[in-house]
Amino acid sequence: MGVRNQDTVIDFGCGPGFYTIPLARIAARTVGIDISEKMLQRAAQNCKKDNVKVKFIHSDGMSINLEDETVDLIILVHVFHEIEDKEKVLRQFARVLKPSGRLAIVERTRAEGFLSKKFGPPVMEYEEVVHAITQVDFTVIEVDQDGEDSVIISSRKR
Repeated sequence: MGVRNQDTVIDFGCGPGFYTIPLARIAARTVGIDISEKMLQRAAQNCKKDNVKVKFIHSDGMSINLEDETVDLIILVHVFHEIEDKEKVLRQFARVLKPSGRLAIVERTRAEGFLSKKFGPPVMEYEEVVHAITQVDFTVIEVDQDGEDSVIISSRKR
């Protein structure tokens, strides 16, 4: 994802901090956002155990209490499919991202084999993700396949 030590990073849908903690070890400032207060509490406990500093925000993404153009990277891992109003949330992402900022969405775009189809996050069509982000204020700059997942990295339209 190209996280640098001077970056401000958001882990949107951070859950218990699985990605938040490694991000906080690299980035200058890390923000964990989740809709679940319980998950935010768990993430805070996990961050404290791992001795990393993270700011936590309780939000569904419809309103993100951060200043405009202050974030270098927003990452969502198996979360985008759960967002109800994708357009409104994407507009918030565009608002808080710096002009050079990036949005990285990881979604399961394939399910192979019986067990894979029964377990794990639901499959979201790659085209659906791309359509949603390009309809708002983003341009796809890179796509990587990782097993059943697609990693779609985009930037704000200039």
